[in-house]
Amino acid sequence: MSKKLIAVASAAALALAGLVAIPTVATAAVGPFAVTADGAVTNHTTRDGSTAAKSLQINVPTADVLRFTASSIAVGKNYGPSTIKLSITTPGATDAITVSTTGGVEVITDTVFDDGDATTATGTTTLTDVAADGSAVIYAYTTSTAAGTVVVSAGGSSKTFHISGLSEFVYNLALTAPSSAAISGDVTITGTAKDMFGNNLTTSVPEASWTVTGLGGNLSGSLTDTFTYDATAKTYKMVVANRSTAGSAAFSVSLADAVKAAKVTAFGTPVQTAFFSVNAADLSAQVTALTAQVAALTADYNALAAKWNARVASKKAPKKAVTLK
Repeated sequence: MSKKLIAVASAAALALAGLVAIPTVATAAVGPFAVTADGAVTNHTTRDGSTAAKSLQINVPTADVLRFTASSIAVGKNYGPSTIKLSITTPGATDAITVSTTGGVEVITDTVFDDGDATTATGTTTLTDVAADGSAVIYAYTTSTAAGTVVVSAGGSSKTFHISGLSEFVYNLALTAPSSAAISGDVTITGTAKDMFGNNLTTSVPEASWTVTGLGGNLSGSLTDTFTYDATAKTYKMVVANRSTAGSAAFSVSLADAVKAAKVTAFGTPVQTAFFSVNAADLSAQVTALTAQVAALTADYNALAAKWNARVASKKAPKKAVTLK
């Protein structure tokens, strides 16, 4: 072989050896699987999300807006935090992540959240994501005051958090009152106050936030005489005095602005005021009149019954006698 060919062959061999020596880049292990939660409005030491009783608590989204603020922020009307940030570490740099929820809990990716247009219609009960350099972030929220769960899985491991909502602002009142009551007698107004998602509020609306006003007859001003809240049934009761003369009386029930939720078009017009018309009547006079009507009807019946029984006695009708009243 010529010296020239030998030189070329040697150079080729050296090049091949260099290629073989280049190490193959493998997917690096990042660390153990882990999920940390931030943004709950209560202390993580006592409520770590491990059970329903220890659920992480977050505001239900007031004004249907999803907001994140770091932990231990108090509930605030229309501005309070309404999402929990879940920071995920995966064993592999690009592991697939799956998330599922139960109850009123839903989730969105950080990309969707960061767009700034997310609402409760944006979230989902299941999603998949891919870690970047072994990490990912998702946001969880809930529209229910009952505890639900979010389960995050990756690399063969999973983590479950229980989450429940806090609700303090009224979207809909559902109140009832009688159509009539005695002159100067009690008019009892009862019903519920719920948020835009249909939850009973987690704390009752205080008495000072309710106003019952007389609008007709000889009524005037605030008329609340007694106020009670049934914590089991989640119902409110207000007892007010009816007008002092016979006739129709009008009542309105309204809430202080501080406990009203903001209107959200997608949830319809809020019902935060109630109106009732209650007749003030002399019940003793009504009883006398009704007694007279019953007596007259009884007399008419007995007269007809006597004629019928007479026909039965004469065997002109094949029926049995009837009993007089």
